Amino acid sequence: MTTKLRLVLSITMLFACFYVAGQTQYWQSTQVQNALLSSDLKGLEEEKIRFFSLQESILDRELKKITSNRIDQTLVYFPDDKGQLIAFQVEETPVFSSELTARYPQIRSFTGIGINDKTKRVRFSVSPKGIEAMFVSHDGNQNRFLQKVSPQSNAYILYDRKGYSGEMEKFLCETEDKRIAAAQSRTAKLVDDQRLRKYRIAVSATGEYTQFHGGTVTDALAAINATLTRVNEVFNTDLGIELELVANNDLVIYTDPDTDPYQTNLNTEVQTTLNNVIGDLNYDVGHLFQEDVNGGNAGFIGAVCQTNQKGSAYSSSTNPQGDIFDLDYVAHELGHQFGANHTWSFDSEGTGVQAEPASGSTIMGYAGIVQGNNVQNNGDDYFHYYSIKQISEYVLTATCAVETVITNSPPIITTLDDYTIPKGTAFVLPGQASDPDTGDVLTYSWEQIDDGVVTTETFGPQNASGANFRSLPPTIDSARYFPRLSRVIQGDLTQTNPAINSAWETVSEIERDLNFALTVRDNATGGGQVSSDILNVRVSNVSGPFVVNSQAASETYSAGTIQTISWDVAGTDAPPVNAQFVDIFLSLDGGVTFPIQLEEKAANDGSHDVLLPGNATTTARIMVKGYRNVFFAVNSTDFIIEESPIVLQFDDLDFDVCQPVDKVIPFVYETYGGFIEEVVFSATGVPPGIGVSFLPGTATDNNTPVDMTISNTTAVSEGVYPIQVLATAPSFTREVTIVLTIFDTDFPEVSLVTPANSSTDIPLRPILSWDTPAINNSYQIEIATDAAFTSVIESTTVIFKNYTPENLEPETTYYWRIKPVTNCGEGVFGSAFSFTTVPVNCKMKSAQGLPLSISSTGTPTVQSSIIVVDDLPVSDINVSLNIEHSFLSDLIISLISPSGTEVILVSNSCSQLENINAVFDDSASPFVCNGNPGITGTVKPLGSLSSFNGESSFG
Repeated sequence: MTTKLRLVLSITMLFACFYVAGQTQYWQSTQVQNALLSSDLKGLEEEKIRFFSLQESILDRELKKITSNRIDQTLVYFPDDKGQLIAFQVEETPVFSSELTARYPQIRSFTGIGINDKTKRVRFSVSPKGIEAMFVSHDGNQNRFLQKVSPQSNAYILYDRKGYSGEMEKFLCETEDKRIAAAQSRTAKLVDDQRLRKYRIAVSATGEYTQFHGGTVTDALAAINATLTRVNEVFNTDLGIELELVANNDLVIYTDPDTDPYQTNLNTEVQTTLNNVIGDLNYDVGHLFQEDVNGGNAGFIGAVCQTNQKGSAYSSSTNPQGDIFDLDYVAHELGHQFGANHTWSFDSEGTGVQAEPASGSTIMGYAGIVQGNNVQNNGDDYFHYYSIKQISEYVLTATCAVETVITNSPPIITTLDDYTIPKGTAFVLPGQASDPDTGDVLTYSWEQIDDGVVTTETFGPQNASGANFRSLPPTIDSARYFPRLSRVIQGDLTQTNPAINSAWETVSEIERDLNFALTVRDNATGGGQVSSDILNVRVSNVSGPFVVNSQAASETYSAGTIQTISWDVAGTDAPPVNAQFVDIFLSLDGGVTFPIQLEEKAANDGSHDVLLPGNATTTARIMVKGYRNVFFAVNSTDFIIEESPIVLQFDDLDFDVCQPVDKVIPFVYETYGGFIEEVVFSATGVPPGIGVSFLPGTATDNNTPVDMTISNTTAVSEGVYPIQVLATAPSFTREVTIVLTIFDTDFPEVSLVTPANSSTDIPLRPILSWDTPAINNSYQIEIATDAAFTSVIESTTVIFKNYTPENLEPETTYYWRIKPVTNCGEGVFGSAFSFTTVPVNCKMKSAQGLPLSISSTGTPTVQSSIIVVDDLPVSDINVSLNIEHSFLSDLIISLISPSGTEVILVSNSCSQLENINAVFDDSASPFVCNGNPGITGTVKPLGSLSSFNGESSFG
């Protein structure tokens, strides 16, 4: 294996030598024994790491071209995880102030952009101790890190953070949470004001930290530079912020643990030290690096620029180096200093931003350090939407930064739509954005933003609040599947009790709101810009699950044949989902991608015939997706499409013909497997009097376009006519059945059926139905409050012969009428019917036998019944609730109807807050946890009380 690796590297370098005259030969593949790794690297899995040696003198010569000011940029090569060399256009991006650089010129920081792939970027530090690099990739691969195997070694290790096989060592962030009211407002403009904000950072080092890194001031400064280089990569990309080490920072680097000013009260001690030595006016944010037990404390949330607060933070580790210390510790505490709260949700801090399940995985989470609640072994190197939002809002008030106007423009996101989807069903959220700046690489991150306590035990499809989906790193793919498509293909839509490093994704099987933020980064160096938008996905409990039933076994079909796709509509064609059409897609790679659209806007009636294309595969899959909606389902098993000599590729199989006009139907004649015989085109099953012709009438060549013309269309009456199209060759015949729907210009009046004309006591969600002998593509329905239809309250178009209106008022007379519509024209509105809705008899019903006690031990279920003797259809319900209970997060409160419908009002909400005194009403705003009672006023429940509408009140 070693020999093969060296061969690949040598070939790569031979080509590189041809272009750059040998300048790339400073990297060589090598091997290192695991025992030689420093302690922070020994947990890496061997198959996920690579080792290289570096001739530092050659690389240093390239970099000196920049540092000597001879040129602004130069080419630098770094190895990737495959051992291949990647060329980067590199420029200096200093962490040190100019005065500090002048005293320590051998300590530098650089940024590079991939020459052949602009999605790749490297940010690296250089010092006499070697190189530390962070490689950013947006193509779906993990970001990687390069550093020395150990201080005593000349070998380097390349690894990604997913390579850690175990949980992180215990770490405790002791920063006290701060409840920020602004967090309740989900919308924000993020980082889009075309400003680069530079903050002066002072970093002190304990004697232990300095001795860990070699014992000298230069050693400590080199380590600090390496850490801040990585931190700046994240802060620049996500926040448009750069940190610059202050000019006299070397004065607060201590080399002797016995004489440094740090003992036990680190927050106060570092604040005092920085004020006394650096000077309050000479820095904007301060931090202490320590080698000791793992932990950290920012002192305050939102401390930057604040006198006697801005320098109170510290980060401590038994191994204060490498990506874990740099990003999980330092970047985390700096995030607090810049105004961000924790985003994990295994417990509640009441901040309104705890939207990552359990430990979370972003910088402000606790990945890997919450035993039993870990999403993954360690954190990812980016900020959550809420963190970016909080920091962006804070820096607008923290005015000590040096702001530079930049020409980099923010991404422009196409406005997002809200959706209603069926329960128990997968969905995909599409995003679209543009950027005026040529060369910017846009990356997209879809994150759920529902605050609430979610632990390993409570995570699952029945969870009524908090996150159902973890955050994933930004990628150049603008869409995200929920759950990820690989799990959907396996039928794994739900998940309970998720283990560490598992998916942490589950669809909802109950009615609830899922709110998502799309964050778009432009990844520009010198001041990144970030835009966002949010959308709501409402999960309906009266529809779903949406399931594809056909192709459930491993079947074999011939390319070019017609096959039937069937699915369970599951109420998705009716309100509230109201998806009357679906799109149908084909995958050729087992569901990794679905690039072929077999049908657009097919009726959502549970079955549709599709024409299989000429692509042969043994791993075909079908996806049926709501038209202009986001829910979808995939068939359960791969099936086979065998190659066929002839395929007649029609765009559709159903065609509308408008009398008296001829209809031209194009298709493409395709051949496979070297088929070269001449074919003759013909049609059978043609109605008498109808003419069918083909141009050309014969074909031999692959990809021959053919026009099929239907003429003399008035020879038959309006109706549906299947026709068989044939391509006949001496050794093979391909037959495809198409369906002609022939329309005349006569539109008979539609007959209204139910409710009967002038009906009374009609429920507020009636089913309006009608009938007609004619063939129509759709029907336009109008509902008005007057017979002249001058006050139309609802107008919509449907494809079925029924409709259920929403939001009707009680004791009101409505008029409704129907107009038939075809693709050939439209009729006129027919005679109207009227109906009068049922009067609403508002009744106040109270539970008996109150108050009830809730035991403080165990997990009791307490039921309170309200007896209703009236047998009336429910049209609206409001619920008044008065509960005295500490720790509202203990409670799940729901209302259950006599028929068994359950609506969740509150679910493990509001953490340590106590008591509820509120009225739950669908028309109110979502409740905000605050004060005592924790929930008060008129508020919207987590579920929808309208789920009871139409049911009997009796019971």
